[in-house]
Amino acid sequence: MAKGRLFVMLPGTLAVPNTYQDIVRTGAARGYHAVGLAYPNDDAIEGLCGASSDPDCAGKARREIITGEDTSSLVNVAPANAITNRLFALLQFLERNFPREGWGQFLAGGQPVWSRITIAGHSQGGGHAGFFAKLVELDRAVMFSAPGDTGAAPGSPAQWSALPNVTPAARQFGFTHVRDNLAPLANVSANWRAIGLEAFGNLTSVDGVSAPFGNARQLTTTAPPNPNPIGPSVSPTHGAPVVDAVTPRDAQGRPIYTPVWIYLAFP
Repeated sequence: MAKGRLFVMLPGTLAVPNTYQDIVRTGAARGYHAVGLAYPNDDAIEGLCGASSDPDCAGKARREIITGEDTSSLVNVAPANAITNRLFALLQFLERNFPREGWGQFLAGGQPVWSRITIAGHSQGGGHAGFFAKLVELDRAVMFSAPGDTGAAPGSPAQWSALPNVTPAARQFGFTHVRDNLAPLANVSANWRAIGLEAFGNLTSVDGVSAPFGNARQLTTTAPPNPNPIGPSVSPTHGAPVVDAVTPRDAQGRPIYTPVWIYLAFP
């Protein structure tokens, strides 16, 4: 049965939407309208800001990628090409070409109806999901292997992660691999704490545990990535929580994290 909710999956750096087909299909099977959305993601935020002396470098870059505002000299994203307008244009296209499918319910007043939309993302996309929650009130925000941004001091959380939440922290979730070598747990968890997720419990492993995982918002895993990856991956542990190629699977080939995804994004 249709839920009247939209799930949007934002890829990581250099990734494309079909890298995440399993979670999008899970959402569709649960009655959600579900899409993967491409956006300007050629450069990693960490790479752009690694040599910057600006303590809010990551936040300014993310704001421009999301909104198209000219807030960063390190990226050049026009409003038409920003994530927000790309989503708006996609929904307009889907409503125009598939009018019986109900995509128009997520548009009103010339913009997406954010309160009915879950923004999720992996890696760079996960950081964008977290930043979106600072800008608009979403149904949910889900951060996979993210945010890995750091602040002015080594190991400190990104400045933007402490901005006031427009989407309440109760509706924000994170899931990461403990041994992630691209977005280390220490960096990710520091940002989760700054966002306010610790108010709903400490870091909680999903391994061998059934949903709802103590209703925690900070989920982790130590399960080995798929030993027989179905595609290339720069870092299997970084991709394991949600990337099709390396997410671990059961004996029938099904992603073992499906119950986790349902808890995070598709209640």
